[in-house]
Amino acid sequence: MFPIQIITDKRRIETTSDKVFYVLAPELRQTYLDENAGFKERTYALQCGRTVYRVVCPEMRRGENPNAGACLIIPEFLIPGRPYPIYVYLYAIVLYSSNPGMSQREAAKKTRIRFDLETFSHTTLGRAMKKLETQIKSEWGNEAKEARPEGTGRFPSAELTRQRRDTVLSYLKEASGQDSQLIQEPSQSQPAVYFKHPPYIGAFIDACHRVAEYTFKKYRGLLL
Repeated sequence: MFPIQIITDKRRIETTSDKVFYVLAPELRQTYLDENAGFKERTYALQCGRTVYRVVCPEMRRGENPNAGACLIIPEFLIPGRPYPIYVYLYAIVLYSSNPGMSQREAAKKTRIRFDLETFSHTTLGRAMKKLETQIKSEWGNEAKEARPEGTGRFPSAELTRQRRDTVLSYLKEASGQDSQLIQEPSQSQPAVYFKHPPYIGAFIDACHRVAEYTFKKYRGLLL
C-alpha cells in the first residue's frame, strides 16, 4: 500500500439536489477522469441534519510510478471516518469546555438540537475531547509530563476533566485567531440560527474553518 498525503481544500459543502458534493469542479473532475490514469475518487458519508450527503474526494498518484505515493484532497469540513461535519464536533467541544458546570450529556443534547441531529452522544463528545487533548499535548511535547492515566473503566477525575477543558479551549482560541464568535455562538441560550442543513454559514462556521486551517498548517494533520 503506497503512502497517501492528505491535502485540505477550502471549499464548503453546498446544498445539492442529489445530496452529492464533489470536491473538484465538474470540468476539472472530467479532465482528470479522461486524462489521468492514476485518478481515483473516495466517497465519504456525512450526516448533515437529517440528511446524508456523499462527499466525493479526489485521489491522485504523484508521478507515473505505480508505487509512488498519492494525494487525497479533502475539504476542511470533513474528517474521514467521522460521520458529522467538523462544525458539530467543534460546537460540542466549545460548548462543553467553556461551561464548567455543564455535563457532556447536556452539551451533546444541545448540539443535537442545534444541528437537527437524531444522534450525537455524550460518549462521542468525550472521545473527541480526549482525542484533541492527546494530539495537542503530543504536538507540544507535553504528553509525558501532563498525561495522567485514567484507569480502565473509570471516569476521569474532576481535576483531569477541568484540565482537559482548559487545554482544549485554550488551543481552539489560539487556532481561531482569538475569534470571540467561536465561544459566543455556542453560548447563546436562544440562538437565532440553527444549522439544520447545508450550506453552513455564519461567524461560528468561519471560525471553525480558521481552526481547521490553522491546525493543518501548523501540524500537517487533521483536527480529530
